[in-house]
Amino acid sequence: MITLPRTLAAVRAQESTVPIRATAGDGRWFTRPAGLRSVAEVLRSAALENRCVRPRGAGTKSSWFTAPSTVDITMSTGGLDTWRYEPGATTVTVGAGVPVQVAQVRLAAMGVRLPFDPPSPGATIGGVLATNERGPLALHYGEPVDQVRGAWGVRRGGRVVALGEPDLACAPAFPDSAEHHPDPADLRWLSGGALVDVTLPVHRLPAARRWVSHDVASPLEIFDLLAALADEGVSPAAVELDLPAHSPARFGHLGRLTVLIEGSVTSATDRAGTLADAFGHTADGFSDEAPEGWGRYPWRLGDLGLRMEGGGEALASAAYAIRDAAHIPLAVRGGIGAGFCHVAVPGNLPVDTMRAVIETAGDVLMARGGHVTVLTAPAALHGPLSAYLAC
Repeated sequence: MITLPRTLAAVRAQESTVPIRATAGDGRWFTRPAGLRSVAEVLRSAALENRCVRPRGAGTKSSWFTAPSTVDITMSTGGLDTWRYEPGATTVTVGAGVPVQVAQVRLAAMGVRLPFDPPSPGATIGGVLATNERGPLALHYGEPVDQVRGAWGVRRGGRVVALGEPDLACAPAFPDSAEHHPDPADLRWLSGGALVDVTLPVHRLPAARRWVSHDVASPLEIFDLLAALADEGVSPAAVELDLPAHSPARFGHLGRLTVLIEGSVTSATDRAGTLADAFGHTADGFSDEAPEGWGRYPWRLGDLGLRMEGGGEALASAAYAIRDAAHIPLAVRGGIGAGFCHVAVPGNLPVDTMRAVIETAGDVLMARGGHVTVLTAPAALHGPLSAYLAC
């Protein structure tokens, strides 16, 4: 008999994952509904009293959302813990409050996984889908919201919503009365409300994973490596760029481009070897372990966090241009193969320098069909940088 972990603490015991921040309410009231009906009751009552409700999972992206001063009721999703998976099935139905790490460990016991890898340790299913939080595997699978096959949720005011082809076993009382929308990825229908549970595809775990890395010191080197990668046709699962901030451990501030190749042991090893050869004699070869920091955000508490989006060459150009604008090496990391990179701007830099970094990134990316978004900023910077903050 296989014991499936039910909590993030149990997962940490198995794989030494990073702990999540403790859940805390930002509003004057706190509630923890345990299913679709109770979520609907909370949102219906809140609408009658003209109160604003803010769902909260692990809190890993709480600074990305509405200012706490506008929240009356914090609704914990911790009680939304639906789990329906039969061995051999191609989909799983999971509650919005289930941490992704918990879901992945449960599924791994069955030889499968979810098709996303969010950078936030401890992120919940609902949080990942609400923010469309992408990791390097988005190159292979696409964006998280595009994976949704069906979902149950509740709109502002308490109206139950069915998206796509939801699991009817999760809401036996609602199928006839629920508002239905055929596009499962269109979560806009839940604006001001909450996702309750979602049906997602699962994919077989690869037998082998190989990481091929190469140091980089300029945009031109990144261009050349991306071109070599395309020419070899090795079908990578992910491609990540990692440029460090000032660090004694990374002499000369060299960056690193890393390619993940997955498949059978023979296939993954052969393709990784082919790519290592194509990267030249100065390549590091390939490894069975991910490099330090793989798939995680580069910023720390108190930093300004940006997301740059665009093509590979646009992101490489912008990554080095913003370092010039800041006059220091900025930490940049993200799935350049999937069209995004994240930037950590130290929170102690002058505000004018921060503005220069944001505007430089915007100018470089806009000229190449991309854009930049401020994801998170310390509260003290919300005023000075208000023109750049996402609504």
